[in-house]
Amino acid sequence: MTLIDLSYPLSSNTPLFPGTAPIELEAIERTEDPPAMGRRSLNVTRLSMGVHTGTHMDAPFHFFPSGLTIDRIPLEQCLGPALLVDLRGLAASSEIDLTAIPDLKNKLSQTRKLILNTGWAQYWGDATYFTDHPRISAESAAFLVDCGIHLIGVDTPSVDRLPFPAHLAFLSNGVVILENLTNLDAIGTDEFQLTVLPLKLTGRDASPVRAIASV
Repeated sequence: MTLIDLSYPLSSNTPLFPGTAPIELEAIERTEDPPAMGRRSLNVTRLSMGVHTGTHMDAPFHFFPSGLTIDRIPLEQCLGPALLVDLRGLAASSEIDLTAIPDLKNKLSQTRKLILNTGWAQYWGDATYFTDHPRISAESAAFLVDCGIHLIGVDTPSVDRLPFPAHLAFLSNGVVILENLTNLDAIGTDEFQLTVLPLKLTGRDASPVRAIASV
């Protein structure tokens, strides 16, 4: 079995969606090298960041006050078989039409997790990554909900843009959203095992995740 990390590293240099608060990593205690005789020596860090930073999961509460918060997402939505669809070659700012992909609905009957590889991860670190990414059309989002998915993942900063038709369709139907995935090219097969566990942040709308593909 091969394990593939689908997550971006988090640091003070992590690219941020425009308007997002920066990641702050503060050393509040440091080791001494060599440690002082008779003194405790360890590293302790304080972290401050937005929950939609880097590779993360959106919960229904992100858009709907009555929706599930991130700590209440069922574990079966976070673990299990996933389908990878290769969409590389899309033009900047294009709409993603999934309704015409042959046999997609039948394939999704075998798994309720769908990951879209648009190739957009190649622009990570460039301003266009956040401004010109492809987006899932309203029709495609409705189609996927009808297919019964409970998780959708993309290698873009968002599944859509204002007025957020895909977010509304997915989250209103309990479908969690993964954004800012990477290394999807390394999976090399259209079916794999996905593990993506959010932090158990009580009553919150999203969480950073460590997403892993098992092939």
